[in-house]
This record gives sequence, structure tokens and C-alpha cells, in this order.
Amino acid sequence: MKKSLIIGLIVAAAIWLLLLPAAVGLFLNDRAPGWLEGEDRSLRQDFAPGWFTSRLQASDGESYWLRLRARHLPPLGQGWFRVRGELTTPFSGQPLNLTGRLRLDGETDIEIEGHELTVLADPAVQSSSARIQANRNRRGATRIDLDLAGLSLHDALGNRLYYDLVEGLVSWRQRGNGLASAGLQLSFDGLEGLRLTLEAESMNMVALAELRDGLEQLRAAPPDSVDQRLAALGIAAAWQQINASGLAVTLHEFGLGPHTRFQGQWNARQRQPDITGQGRVAALMEGLAPLVGLIRGLDPVESERQTANWIQTLVEGGWLRIDGAEFEFRYPPPSGELNLPLPGSSP
Repeated sequence: MKKSLIIGLIVAAAIWLLLLPAAVGLFLNDRAPGWLEGEDRSLRQDFAPGWFTSRLQASDGESYWLRLRARHLPPLGQGWFRVRGELTTPFSGQPLNLTGRLRLDGETDIEIEGHELTVLADPAVQSSSARIQANRNRRGATRIDLDLAGLSLHDALGNRLYYDLVEGLVSWRQRGNGLASAGLQLSFDGLEGLRLTLEAESMNMVALAELRDGLEQLRAAPPDSVDQRLAALGIAAAWQQINASGLAVTLHEFGLGPHTRFQGQWNARQRQPDITGQGRVAALMEGLAPLVGLIRGLDPVESERQTANWIQTLVEGGWLRIDGAEFEFRYPPPSGELNLPLPGSSP
């Protein structure tokens, strides 16, 4: 009896320590090449499966190079395999470090970390360090965490924004019956800091996909054509499903600096969202002017002038009420005018 038990344990250990890693290698050989293909058929990749370790290299032949090493021995815990590698991009002189883990219970973790990142654009974006962490648990909930240190945005006209630390969180969960919920949190810590917390519930993913397809079809259809009418019918049907599912979006907070705050809510049964805000007029001006300059390509003097004009337009239209140094914002306004102008659009 003892001899049979010992032999059974040895066989089980051999299967666990030898055959399972080989099975993982075969699984990766079957699946890994397709993970990176997507719609980019020009991506070149080389996958080398192994018994205990597999390797993947992929590149677009110009700017991006991915080198991964998956280790699937020993599987002493629930970890199915672990991944380490490097991602070379034009945004950094040093490769980005990539690590990941896939567990037997379906949980997945991925982390990408880099230093001295630069995006040469207008405006230019620079960060002393960046880290992205993604996690998908066994219940299907997904979250992505973002950390940027020393983030700077600047252009050739003299507009500049600097944040000591940027933290972001995107969360996603399937709720059943094709519905999902999502959340977004952003925090920009700096002189003109920015905060955003947004949440969406009862998202009908099938209907949202149909709405997107219908809008694309409508955009491409010739005027007064059969395709245009079919696209309009598809959009109406998708919107009816979204409305029936009870889609609701809540703006918990949007702030420019520590002295302004906006909040609001909207659901598919409402014609317009309800948004309110309050704070200091000077803080609103100081927070908006650099953003207007960077987004619209205006020098700091002109962006301040247009931002001041925009605030005055909001006052005249009834969206904004100023009492001394403080303001109150309301949308829809008491006047009933719904066409809210954008910053910098006023003459």
C-alpha cells in the first residue's frame, strides 16, 4: 500500500512538474502568435516554444520591438506562467520593462514601467517615470492603474503645464445580461491640479457596439441614400436598447485646482445632463487658460483673453453666475439655452 502511494505521488509530481509546463508551452505555441496580430498584418513576430521557457519577439520593423520570455516552471503555486521582457519605443531611450503573470484561476497581471519618456508632438509631453499596471481577476473585473511622475506638457508658444504626480484608474466589470459598469479616476497633482471621477452603469455593450457601427455607416453614407436611412434606423434601434437598459453616467467630481468643483449626472432617459459647479473665478481662469492655449494653439496672452471672453459669454448666457470672487455654474441654465460654447470659441 505504501509502495503504491509513493509511486502515485512520484507520478503526480512528474505530471505536475514536467508535463504541465510542456502543456503550457503547447498552449502558448497555439495562442501567443495570434495575441499580437490584431488588424496589423505588417507586424513581424518570432515565437519559440519550449518545455519550461518560451520566447516571443515582435516588431513593426521601424520603431517598436517587443522581447518576451515566459517561464512556466516550476508551477508550485497557482501561477500558470510568468512573463518578463522589454518593449523598445521611440518615446524613451531605454527599453520599457514588462512583467506579467497568468494564474490557473484565470487572474492576469501585467505591469509596464519606464523612465525618461518623451513624446515629440505639439504639445510635447515628457515624464520622468511611468508605470501601468493591469489586472483582470477571476470574476472578470478589470482595472488599469497609471502613475506618471514629473509630467510636463509644453509647446513652442510658451504654454506649459507641470504636474508632480499623475495617478489614474480605469475599472471595468461585466454585470451579466450583456451589461457592464465602468469607472475613471484621474488626479493631476501640481500648481493647477486637475481631478476627475466618472462612473457609468448599465452599459449595454451590444447596443453600444451597434450604435458605433451605425454612426460609422451614417458618416460614410451618401446624402439621401438608402444606406443613410438604414444607418439611421440602426442608430434608433440601438439607442432604444441603450435607453431600455438604463444607462447612467455620474460625474462625481471635476476640479481645476483646489478651488473649483463640478459634478453632474445623466441617464439615457434624459435629454440633457444635469451639471452644477462652484468655486473661485480666479481659480477657474488660472486652470482653464493654459489648457485652452495648449489645445487650441494660442499663446498665453491670447489664451487668457479668450478664456476671459468665454467666462463672460457663460455669464451672459445664464450658465454662470458670479458673486464677488465666487461663481456658480448650472447646466441646463435657467434661460433654457442648451448650446454651451467651448472655451476659446468666443471672438
